Amino acid sequence: MFELVSSYQPAGDQPQAIESILKAFEVGKNKLTLLGATWTWKTFTMANIIKEINKPTLIISHNKTLAAQLSTEFKYFFPKNAVHYFVSYFDYYQPEAYLPEKDMYIEKDSAINKEIEMYRLSTMASLLSREDVVVVSSVSALYGLGAKEVFKENVLFLEAGVSYEIKEIKKKLLFLQYKPVQSKIESGMFDIRGEIVDIFSSVDKVIYRLFFNEDLLELIQIKDSLTYQDLWTIKKATIWPANQFLQDMSDIDNIYEQIKAEMEERVKELKGQWKELEANRLYKRVMYDIRMIKETWFTSGIENYSPYFDRRLPGQPPNTLFDYFPDDFLLIIDESHMSIPQLRAMPHGDRSRKINLIKHGFRLPSAIDHRPIDFPELEYIMWWNKAPDLSLPAEEDNDIDTIINQMLKPRKLDLSLIENKIKKNPKTLFVSATPSEYELSLSDEIFEQIIRPTGLLDPLTYVYPKDWDYNVLIGSLDRLFDKKPHIKKFMLSYEEEIDIKELFLGS
Repeated sequence: MFELVSSYQPAGDQPQAIESILKAFEVGKNKLTLLGATWTWKTFTMANIIKEINKPTLIISHNKTLAAQLSTEFKYFFPKNAVHYFVSYFDYYQPEAYLPEKDMYIEKDSAINKEIEMYRLSTMASLLSREDVVVVSSVSALYGLGAKEVFKENVLFLEAGVSYEIKEIKKKLLFLQYKPVQSKIESGMFDIRGEIVDIFSSVDKVIYRLFFNEDLLELIQIKDSLTYQDLWTIKKATIWPANQFLQDMSDIDNIYEQIKAEMEERVKELKGQWKELEANRLYKRVMYDIRMIKETWFTSGIENYSPYFDRRLPGQPPNTLFDYFPDDFLLIIDESHMSIPQLRAMPHGDRSRKINLIKHGFRLPSAIDHRPIDFPELEYIMWWNKAPDLSLPAEEDNDIDTIINQMLKPRKLDLSLIENKIKKNPKTLFVSATPSEYELSLSDEIFEQIIRPTGLLDPLTYVYPKDWDYNVLIGSLDRLFDKKPHIKKFMLSYEEEIDIKELFLGS
């Protein structure tokens, strides 16, 4: 399935590291650490392990730049497989917040990078349609996405030689969050001109041009999105959704009633605390959002109602990229000493911001569950913690007072709420030159990769304390000058004010 293309062969410590890691995975050890020195080409070792494991792989990096570099390298290693780049799609992002000490409300503001959004949608589509997938991600993998089942089921299939009503295709495209073209056609847009329909793919840089004869789809043509050059014709086309947060609207009226019921209960509670301003603010916000969703299937901040659209229980973790991977996938945490602290910290900032919004009537209490996966949840999902005991029942007391009070305390992990997300046979490889105590103590086995493929070693380095005997340092410099006279000549040039260029040109 995975075909590794490279003119190099494993060398140095790479062969023994690859073989040892594969053997450890084979005997059931699912948490391993590769302690690889700098410049031992750990990326090539990772590529060889992916090839042999032969399962969809998620690689988590601690920043976008390194993730982009890794993604580029893996595209060269696996040119015939699906290699994707999955990071935050915001060029600029100001989250919604309220600062009570200044009585200042900050509205959500963002600028979406359409190309990165395409990469994310392409990642989701590939994970649902093929097995040879490598995803290089930032900690964005922790954050919520639309439910896998909804994204997979709401796809528009088109086939040449079959009859379709163009108005029904338009209706379906609008539901999939495609927008009619305005000035120019861009990703996630469509254009209908008589019996010709252009659809700019949401997951690739191509345009599907559909030629109809009345209702009969006669031809599907693929065009380059930049040049409009004809690339090829196809018999079948799959049009994936144009939004990562596509929601199931089949039970929308019941969802509205549930949202209104929570709003009314919360408004009643706020009024009982003499918080008329907060109660009025929340009532207007929720009623406006419901009206917008009814009319356009969207509203700013719709993600705050995701627990209702996802049919999640209070405290249940969101749908994330992890849900799109199979039970036996391979997870690689690159530069784990940097990535693990990020995975730990991201949920805490999000939680404290949401609590302020909820307490002051800007959001419903259920908005607290629009969040990243908490680190303890991730530990159980990936079997980093001990084998989870799923016999614990869910708490039945989910009234508003209880939820608000619990927000002020650290979140209690209820294993029954993550039962359906726990992977059955995942494999994790931590990769770092300086792994931290967490992954070292967690790992079933630790493997070293010290000798570089080139065989070159680091020079011996001596560090002298500044309060030590300077005669020893001076003596070592004298020995160095004896071995390498050109260094002494170079350093003396500063004392004698000799032009460096003249010194070297003259010699």
